[in-house]
Amino acid sequence: MATKKEQIDFVRAIYPEAKRLYEAKNGIHPLFVTAQAALETGWIIKKDVGNNIFGITKGSSWAGRVKLTLTTEYFKTDNVRFSAPEKVESVIKMGENKYRYRVHRFFRVYDSIADCLDDHLSLLGKPVYSDAWLYRNNPKEFARRIVDESGAKYATAPNYASVMCSIIDSVEKYSKEIGL
Repeated sequence: MATKKEQIDFVRAIYPEAKRLYEAKNGIHPLFVTAQAALETGWIIKKDVGNNIFGITKGSSWAGRVKLTLTTEYFKTDNVRFSAPEKVESVIKMGENKYRYRVHRFFRVYDSIADCLDDHLSLLGKPVYSDAWLYRNNPKEFARRIVDESGAKYATAPNYASVMCSIIDSVEKYSKEIGL
Protein backbone atom coordinates (compact mmCIF):
# COMPACT_ATOMS: atom_id res chain seq x y z
CA MET A 1 0.00 0.00 0.00
CA ALA A 2 1.30 3.41 -0.95
CA THR A 3 1.96 5.92 1.80
CA LYS A 4 0.00 9.16 2.03
CA LYS A 5 3.06 11.03 0.72
CA GLU A 6 3.28 8.67 -2.28
CA GLN A 7 -0.43 9.15 -2.94
CA ILE A 8 -0.09 12.93 -2.81
CA ASP A 9 2.97 12.79 -5.07
CA PHE A 10 0.99 10.64 -7.49
CA VAL A 11 -1.88 13.14 -7.60
CA ARG A 12 0.62 15.97 -8.06
CA ALA A 13 2.17 14.11 -11.03
CA ILE A 14 -1.01 12.96 -12.84
CA TYR A 15 -3.84 15.36 -12.01
CA PRO A 16 -2.49 18.49 -13.80
CA GLU A 17 -2.09 16.67 -17.13
CA ALA A 18 -5.48 14.98 -16.71
CA LYS A 19 -7.01 18.40 -16.04
CA ARG A 20 -5.30 19.85 -19.13
CA LEU A 21 -6.83 17.13 -21.33
CA TYR A 22 -10.22 17.60 -19.68
CA GLU A 23 -10.19 21.30 -20.48
CA ALA A 24 -8.43 21.25 -23.86
CA LYS A 25 -10.17 18.23 -25.39
CA ASN A 26 -13.52 18.19 -23.56
CA GLY A 27 -12.23 15.04 -21.91
CA ILE A 28 -12.99 13.04 -18.80
CA HIS A 29 -13.05 14.61 -15.34
CA PRO A 30 -9.49 14.66 -13.91
CA LEU A 31 -10.65 13.12 -10.61
CA PHE A 32 -11.74 10.00 -12.50
CA VAL A 33 -8.61 9.86 -14.67
CA THR A 34 -6.24 10.29 -11.72
CA ALA A 35 -8.17 7.78 -9.60
CA GLN A 36 -8.18 5.20 -12.37
CA ALA A 37 -4.43 5.58 -12.83
CA ALA A 38 -3.98 5.28 -9.04
CA LEU A 39 -6.01 2.06 -8.96
CA GLU A 40 -4.13 0.54 -11.88
CA THR A 41 -0.67 1.40 -10.53
CA GLY A 42 -1.17 1.17 -6.77
CA TRP A 43 -0.48 4.93 -6.60
CA ILE A 44 3.09 4.44 -7.85
CA ILE A 45 4.22 5.53 -11.31
CA LYS A 46 5.95 2.45 -12.64
CA LYS A 47 8.03 2.52 -15.77
CA ASP A 48 8.18 -1.29 -16.15
CA VAL A 49 5.13 -1.43 -18.44
CA GLY A 50 6.17 1.46 -20.65
CA ASN A 51 4.36 4.40 -19.00
CA ASN A 52 1.06 2.47 -19.23
CA ILE A 53 -0.56 3.81 -16.07
CA PHE A 54 -4.01 2.43 -16.93
CA GLY A 55 -3.22 -1.20 -17.65
CA ILE A 56 -4.40 -0.84 -21.25
CA THR A 57 -4.05 -4.12 -23.08
CA LYS A 58 -2.95 -4.25 -26.70
CA GLY A 59 -6.38 -4.67 -28.26
CA SER A 60 -6.96 -5.33 -31.93
CA SER A 61 -6.22 -1.85 -33.29
CA TRP A 62 -2.92 -1.03 -31.53
CA ALA A 63 0.08 -0.95 -33.88
CA GLY A 64 2.59 0.42 -31.37
CA ARG A 65 5.02 -1.31 -29.04
CA VAL A 66 3.79 -3.86 -26.49
CA LYS A 67 5.09 -5.76 -23.48
CA LEU A 68 3.98 -9.22 -22.34
CA THR A 69 3.08 -8.99 -18.63
CA LEU A 70 1.54 -11.30 -16.03
CA THR A 71 -1.75 -9.88 -14.76
CA THR A 72 -5.08 -10.79 -13.16
CA GLU A 73 -8.37 -10.76 -15.08
CA TYR A 74 -11.92 -11.78 -14.13
CA PHE A 75 -14.33 -13.56 -16.47
CA LYS A 76 -17.73 -15.24 -16.27
CA THR A 77 -16.54 -18.59 -17.64
CA ASP A 78 -13.60 -20.91 -17.04
CA ASN A 79 -12.77 -21.41 -20.72
CA VAL A 80 -11.37 -18.04 -21.90
CA ARG A 81 -8.37 -18.50 -24.19
CA PHE A 82 -5.82 -16.13 -25.67
CA SER A 83 -3.68 -16.30 -28.81
CA ALA A 84 -0.04 -17.21 -28.19
CA PRO A 85 2.17 -15.86 -26.80
CA GLU A 86 -0.59 -14.54 -24.52
CA LYS A 87 -1.65 -17.40 -22.28
CA VAL A 88 -3.60 -18.46 -19.22
CA GLU A 89 -1.47 -19.48 -16.24
CA SER A 90 -4.28 -20.37 -13.82
CA VAL A 91 -8.04 -20.13 -13.28
CA ILE A 92 -9.72 -20.08 -9.87
CA LYS A 93 -13.48 -20.19 -9.38
CA MET A 94 -14.52 -17.26 -7.17
CA GLY A 95 -18.28 -17.82 -7.19
CA GLU A 96 -21.20 -18.36 -9.52
CA ASN A 97 -20.03 -17.20 -12.98
CA LYS A 98 -16.90 -15.54 -11.52
CA TYR A 99 -13.43 -16.81 -12.36
CA ARG A 100 -10.09 -15.19 -11.53
CA TYR A 101 -7.44 -15.72 -14.18
CA ARG A 102 -3.68 -15.18 -13.96
CA VAL A 103 -2.71 -14.48 -17.55
CA HIS A 104 0.16 -13.22 -19.64
CA ARG A 105 -1.26 -10.37 -21.73
CA PHE A 106 0.20 -7.80 -24.09
CA PHE A 107 0.03 -4.26 -22.74
CA ARG A 108 0.56 -1.07 -24.73
CA VAL A 109 3.89 0.73 -24.30
CA TYR A 110 4.01 4.54 -24.42
CA ASP A 111 6.90 6.95 -24.81
CA SER A 112 5.52 9.15 -22.02
CA ILE A 113 2.75 9.34 -19.46
CA ALA A 114 1.24 12.21 -21.48
CA ASP A 115 0.99 9.83 -24.48
CA CYS A 116 -0.74 7.27 -22.26
CA LEU A 117 -3.21 9.86 -20.97
CA ASP A 118 -3.99 10.92 -24.54
CA ASP A 119 -4.56 7.33 -25.66
CA HIS A 120 -6.71 6.65 -22.58
CA LEU A 121 -8.95 9.58 -23.54
CA SER A 122 -9.17 8.29 -27.12
CA LEU A 123 -10.03 4.80 -25.91
CA LEU A 124 -12.82 5.91 -23.56
CA GLY A 125 -14.17 8.28 -26.22
CA LYS A 126 -14.88 5.38 -28.61
CA PRO A 127 -18.49 4.57 -29.53
CA VAL A 128 -18.47 1.38 -27.41
CA TYR A 129 -18.38 3.62 -24.32
CA SER A 130 -20.97 6.13 -25.59
CA ASP A 131 -23.41 5.20 -22.82
CA ALA A 132 -20.78 6.15 -20.23
CA TRP A 133 -19.39 9.17 -22.12
CA LEU A 134 -22.45 11.24 -21.23
CA TYR A 135 -21.29 11.03 -17.58
CA ARG A 136 -17.62 11.99 -18.13
CA ASN A 137 -18.12 15.14 -15.99
CA ASN A 138 -19.33 13.06 -13.03
CA PRO A 139 -16.37 10.92 -11.92
CA LYS A 140 -18.26 8.39 -9.79
CA GLU A 141 -21.10 7.86 -12.24
CA PHE A 142 -18.60 7.49 -15.09
CA ALA A 143 -16.78 4.81 -13.04
CA ARG A 144 -20.05 2.91 -12.63
CA ARG A 145 -21.03 3.27 -16.29
CA ILE A 146 -17.79 1.91 -17.78
CA VAL A 147 -18.35 -1.42 -16.02
CA ASP A 148 -22.16 -1.74 -16.08
CA GLU A 149 -24.10 -4.08 -18.36
CA SER A 150 -24.52 -1.44 -21.13
CA GLY A 151 -21.86 -1.01 -23.79
CA ALA A 152 -18.28 -2.22 -23.42
CA LYS A 153 -16.75 -3.03 -20.05
CA TYR A 154 -13.48 -1.31 -19.25
CA ALA A 155 -12.49 -3.61 -16.38
CA THR A 156 -13.26 -7.14 -15.30
CA ALA A 157 -12.91 -6.85 -11.50
CA PRO A 158 -16.32 -7.39 -9.85
CA ASN A 159 -15.87 -4.54 -7.33
CA TYR A 160 -14.31 -2.08 -9.78
CA ALA A 161 -16.90 0.71 -9.47
CA SER A 162 -17.00 0.74 -5.67
CA VAL A 163 -13.20 0.74 -5.40
CA MET A 164 -13.00 3.55 -7.97
CA CYS A 165 -15.53 5.65 -6.03
CA SER A 166 -13.42 5.32 -2.89
CA ILE A 167 -10.23 6.30 -4.73
CA ILE A 168 -12.00 9.25 -6.37
CA ASP A 169 -12.77 10.52 -2.86
CA SER A 170 -9.08 10.24 -1.92
CA VAL A 171 -7.90 11.99 -5.09
CA GLU A 172 -10.40 14.80 -4.49
CA LYS A 173 -9.18 15.23 -0.91
CA TYR A 174 -5.50 15.26 -1.93
CA SER A 175 -6.04 17.58 -4.89
CA LYS A 176 -7.70 20.11 -2.57
CA GLU A 177 -4.94 19.72 0.03
CA ILE A 178 -2.24 20.59 -2.50
CA GLY A 179 -4.28 23.25 -4.32
CA LEU A 180 -4.83 21.63 -7.70
